[in-house]
Amino acid sequence: MTRFRTACAVMLVGLAPAAFAAGQTEQTIRDLEQQQAKAAIGRDRVALERIFAPEFKVINPNGVVGSRETLLGLLLGDGPSPYRSAAYTTDEVRDYGDTVVSIGMDTVVPNQGAQAGQTVLRRVTQVWRKQKLEGKAQWRLVLRHANIITTP
Repeated sequence: MTRFRTACAVMLVGLAPAAFAAGQTEQTIRDLEQQQAKAAIGRDRVALERIFAPEFKVINPNGVVGSRETLLGLLLGDGPSPYRSAAYTTDEVRDYGDTVVSIGMDTVVPNQGAQAGQTVLRRVTQVWRKQKLEGKAQWRLVLRHANIITTP
C-alpha cells in the first residue's frame, strides 16, 4: 500500500506544473480580455495592435466579417468613440496548447446608431493563439464572434 501511495504522490507532483501552466494561461487570457475592453474605450492603438494579431478577423453581431484594419478603423476613427462604455466578463477559458478559446459577455453602451445610449449585451467567443511578438511568445486575438443578446 505504501508503494501505491508513493506512486500516486509522484504522479500528482509530476502533473502540478501542467496544472499551474493551465491556470496561468487562463489568468493571462482573462487579463488580456480586460485590457482589450479598456483599450477599445480608451482608443489605445498601441494596445489594440498588440492584442489583435495581424490576421485577426471579427464577426460582428450583424454577421459581417471584418479584418483587423476594419475594426481598428471603427474603434480609432475620426469623431467620438463608438462606445460610451464597455465591460467584459470572461465566463470560460479552454486551453488547447497554443490555442485558447474563451466565452464571455460584453456589456456596451454605443455612442451612435440605433442603440446609442442603450445598454447592449453581446455573447462573445474569442480565439487566441500564441505568437511571436517582439521576440517572445505572446497570446494574440485571432478571431472574435459576437451576437447581441435580446431579452424575450
